[in-house]
Amino acid sequence: MDISKKLLIVTFSIFALFTVLLITASHSILLESFSDLEEQDTEKNTGKIEQAIAWEIMSIDRTARDWAFWDDTYDFVNTLNPQYIESNLDGNTLYSLDLNLMLFVNKSGALVYPMSVDLINETVVPVPAGIMEGIDSGVLIAHNDTDYIHGVVLLDNGPMLVVCRPILTGPGESPHAGTLIFGKYLDNSYRMFLENRTKTSLELYTLNQEMPPDFQEAFNKIALGEKSPFIILGNERVAGYFALRNTTGEPVAIVRADYPRELYEQGEKTLYYIYIFLLISGIATGAATKFSIDRLLVSRLITIDNFLKKVKRDKDTSKKLEMEGEDEIHRLSKGINDMLFSIRLAEQELRASEYEKKFILDSLEEIVVLRDPEFNVRWANQAALKNRDLLMIENKEKALNIPVNDREISPGLQLPGAPIWTDHEFTSPEGKTWLLRLKPICGETGNIIAYLETGVEITERKKYEIELFRAKQDAEVANYAKSEFLANMSHELRTPLNSIIGFSDLLHDKVYGELNARQLKAVGNISGSGKHLLNLINEILDLSKVEAGGFELHYSTFWLADVFAEVRDMLFPFAASKGIKLELEIEKDLPGIYGDRERITQVLSNLMTNAVKFSNENSCVKVKALQNNNFIEVSVSDEGIGIAAEDHDKLFKPFSQIDSSSSRKYQGTGLGLALVKEIVQLHGGAVWFKSEVGKGSTFGFSIPLHV
Repeated sequence: MDISKKLLIVTFSIFALFTVLLITASHSILLESFSDLEEQDTEKNTGKIEQAIAWEIMSIDRTARDWAFWDDTYDFVNTLNPQYIESNLDGNTLYSLDLNLMLFVNKSGALVYPMSVDLINETVVPVPAGIMEGIDSGVLIAHNDTDYIHGVVLLDNGPMLVVCRPILTGPGESPHAGTLIFGKYLDNSYRMFLENRTKTSLELYTLNQEMPPDFQEAFNKIALGEKSPFIILGNERVAGYFALRNTTGEPVAIVRADYPRELYEQGEKTLYYIYIFLLISGIATGAATKFSIDRLLVSRLITIDNFLKKVKRDKDTSKKLEMEGEDEIHRLSKGINDMLFSIRLAEQELRASEYEKKFILDSLEEIVVLRDPEFNVRWANQAALKNRDLLMIENKEKALNIPVNDREISPGLQLPGAPIWTDHEFTSPEGKTWLLRLKPICGETGNIIAYLETGVEITERKKYEIELFRAKQDAEVANYAKSEFLANMSHELRTPLNSIIGFSDLLHDKVYGELNARQLKAVGNISGSGKHLLNLINEILDLSKVEAGGFELHYSTFWLADVFAEVRDMLFPFAASKGIKLELEIEKDLPGIYGDRERITQVLSNLMTNAVKFSNENSCVKVKALQNNNFIEVSVSDEGIGIAAEDHDKLFKPFSQIDSSSSRKYQGTGLGLALVKEIVQLHGGAVWFKSEVGKGSTFGFSIPLHV
């Protein structure tokens, strides 16, 4: 298949896919948008109907307030004055108020004057039994001056809007004389009035009626406190629902408002127009693109292809490709012409380079040999020819374990996963040692077509390596012996030192009798010097254990704050003697650490002791601890003499102290920081520091929270 047909298929496939994606996206996005608009419009219109019923209740309530806060009504409930009835409660009163019910109930809950009519038939009817039950149960009775009762009451003739107000001489005036009850049926005439007003269709079902499935589903959702339901009834209708609640706020009826699906239908029509437009646009664009590509690209590529075929057939690199235009195809033609010119030059250079390569390879001291798959020599440089014993295939059999008689190649050299270069050492009959390297050369199918062999004499280097290895072994033995000696000597010295310290402490505490001041001072000096020497021996022993690989950590979980408190209490007398303040700043909610508590205490003690030792009087030593990912970072900062940049390399080295006039007056062995580094690294952490002369130093370390 030529490129023109491929481009035709690719172009129309791309535009077809693009059109399908646009149609799918438009269908999904726009239809969903129209559905959302339809739902919002339905909820908005349904809310207006619900608001209309709420306004009806407010209208009834305004009328009830006017009547209930009237002085004449207040007197009437108490006296049943006939004149009030004659002037205010004639047969047209409820018709003029558009009410089905007006009841006067005294303070004791007894009905003193009822009025109940059928507005449709214009007849007087008895007070509904459901209303009387509400009065008897006290549900429709105002019990105090501020009671306001309203809601829907389910009656045999249908649901009724009921408003109850306490009868007062005026708003907020006490005491109330009873309750005034107004009621109006939500009958068919009222629903027709709402339908005409809202231009929609309404249906109402009460709790004591058998509801259709959609009403029951909507009622259950409202009863659970969910959003007012929105249900699609079919392709042409959509419905919104809202509940009517009784005087206690519980839903007792549900109203459905039906609307035509005009928005959704308009959205579908819009989508059909978009589909047609996208389809036509895709076909037109694809055809135009195909025509343009054929004219601007394909025909010119065919010309280039025919030219290259002719060059290959004639093997004539002197021809030139002529292409009009100033675009990429024209630049490609110039590149082809330049490439053909470069090929002609390369052919000439290749012949010259072959001679140069042979000259270079012959001038090398290293041997270079090219062998065929049967390991026979194809070509060798002058260095290889001078050492013909290395070219003998019998010697190769000994060095490389290659069976000569069967002409089999070493299996290790044929495996795909074997190293590219294979190194072997070979000792010639003259006693010279050679390092031979062998590399298989594979063809396009992966089979071995030749071997490239190089070699260099390493006789002197082998002797040096042997001597160096022996010196290294001697150094390791000496270092181990030194560590063993230090460990043994430290252990042997600790026993008499413990006795010296113990007995000097007993003498200082006057266990064996009274001592004068000079004797006490001398005994104290013995104890202090012994403890200092014991601490030095312990540090030497610890360092020796580290070097000998016998230093063990005893892991447990502990809180860093406890370690800080222990070290602070231990250093407080020393710091107080110099007027130095110890400040601890620990991050809130710092987790526990899993490590060697004794050794972490030793690390922090060494760092804080150094900080206090090298701090100026009346200064401050700050210790900070915080969590950084899975590590605890601790830093100790002082305001002391600082460390010069040229002395930084001396830190953390055993028995090393800074040699300066400012530090010679301070005691120390130089083992503390070395032990700090070793202990932290054994925990899997790291140490660091920063210092400036005259401005103090900050030493820190980090250890993982968990091993």
